Amino acid sequence: MKLQCLNGPTRWKDSLTVASAILATIGTILAISEISLEDNFGINSWITRSFVLLSLFLLLVVASFIIKYFQTKKGISLKIKGIQVNIQQGDIFNVNGWKVIAFNEYFDTTVDDIVIAHNTLNGIFIDNYVENLDDLKQTISNATDNPKLRRYTRSDRFVYPLGRIITYKDFMLLAFTHFENNEARLIQKDYEDCLRIMWTEICRTYANKPVFIPLLGSGITRFDGTSHKSNFDLLRCMLCTLRTSGANINQPITILLTKEAIQDINIYEMKGIK
Repeated sequence: MKLQCLNGPTRWKDSLTVASAILATIGTILAISEISLEDNFGINSWITRSFVLLSLFLLLVVASFIIKYFQTKKGISLKIKGIQVNIQQGDIFNVNGWKVIAFNEYFDTTVDDIVIAHNTLNGIFIDNYVENLDDLKQTISNATDNPKLRRYTRSDRFVYPLGRIITYKDFMLLAFTHFENNEARLIQKDYEDCLRIMWTEICRTYANKPVFIPLLGSGITRFDGTSHKSNFDLLRCMLCTLRTSGANINQPITILLTKEAIQDINIYEMKGIK
């Protein structure tokens, strides 16, 4: 068990609650059965009785904590405003449902390790899951304009508001970052606003099919004017913006983490977000 996994106030709190409930149940059973520590086990001293009870309580707390750790090591499920949200390890290209792929605000499709890197989800999607690049470009160009998220022109190129989604086959293409000097950039406010719009866009386009989303912002995205954002902060922000977005989605949403990310995040702490 990694040391950072011990730093889980929500898991410790829940473990204390479980241990208290079990100890209370044991006490009730002993009382009903008229079994006492003094008469049946020869424990006469109140100090000894207190030590036994405290030891049992601590044992139950630790056991509950360990069980909860292993139960949630690979993922958790929670409800956010009635929406089922799963957080688990997985490959977004190996799931059945909508797959959210982040693009920049231009919906660029050039994979050259300058505009788009081959080893990003964006690059892997275009390299391996787009049979006809012209068809993808045409889909993006012909997408019906959302009245609230109209594209506009900058330097003779179409720019899409962050959060805008265009569907392509079973993929949801997301305008996620600004793009300047061949760098994907965001500021904190843009990130949060983008996520809230994304949730409403998913609500608009999901057509009653489950949705799978990577941990957005964990790749090469640069956050201007703010300190480094940890994977924990990014995941918490995704969940909090879903809660405040007002989106009503009747299918499960699954946030997929890499093996490295899920080892880095104490995902049990996300249970506090409702």
